[in-house]
Amino acid sequence: MGPTLPRVTEILADVGLGPDLSRVPPDVLEAARARGVAVHAAIEAIVYGYLDEALLAEDVLPRLEAYRRFVKDSGYETAHTEIEVVHAAWRYRGHPDSVGWLVNKRVILDWKNMDALDLAPAGYQLAGYRAAWNHEHPTEPVEALAVVQLKSDGSYRLHTIPAADPEPVFLAAVMVYHAKKEMGR
Repeated sequence: MGPTLPRVTEILADVGLGPDLSRVPPDVLEAARARGVAVHAAIEAIVYGYLDEALLAEDVLPRLEAYRRFVKDSGYETAHTEIEVVHAAWRYRGHPDSVGWLVNKRVILDWKNMDALDLAPAGYQLAGYRAAWNHEHPTEPVEALAVVQLKSDGSYRLHTIPAADPEPVFLAAVMVYHAKKEMGR
C-alpha cells in the first residue's frame, strides 16, 4: 500500500493558506480544538441518533443549540456526516463535516465553532472537499458550499461560499504542497 494521502487542512497549513492561529495562546487554542471535536461528535451523534446530552461539556451545549436552530430554520437535510473523500488524481483526502440538501441543492457544510471567523481559509477547505466529492461522485455533484458558524450564544450564521471561486487556489495549493514534498521540504 502506498503512502497516506495528505488531508485538505494539512495541505492548506503547509502552503500558508490555513487560518492564522499564531496569535492565539496555546491553552486557548487547545480548548477551542477540544470543543470543536466535541461539537462535531455531538452533531454526528444527533444525525445518527445516539446523542447523550448528559455527557456534553457546558461550552458545547450552546453550539449544539445553534446547530439545531440552523437545521430547523433552513430545512437542511443531512445525507452524510464526517465521511472521507479522496481525490486520487490530485492525491489528497478530506473529511467534510456534512453533505446534504439545502434549498434543493446538494451542499457541503462546514461547522465552525467560533465567534470570529476568517472565511478565506474555510472557502479553500470546502473547495478541496467539493473537488474530491465530485471526483468520487460524478453523477451526484455538490452544487453549493457553506460555512455554518455556531456561536457561543446559541445563535448561528450561514456563510455561503461561491463554489467555483476558491477551487483554483486550492488546486494550486495541492500542486505546491506536492512539489515541496518532492523537493524534501
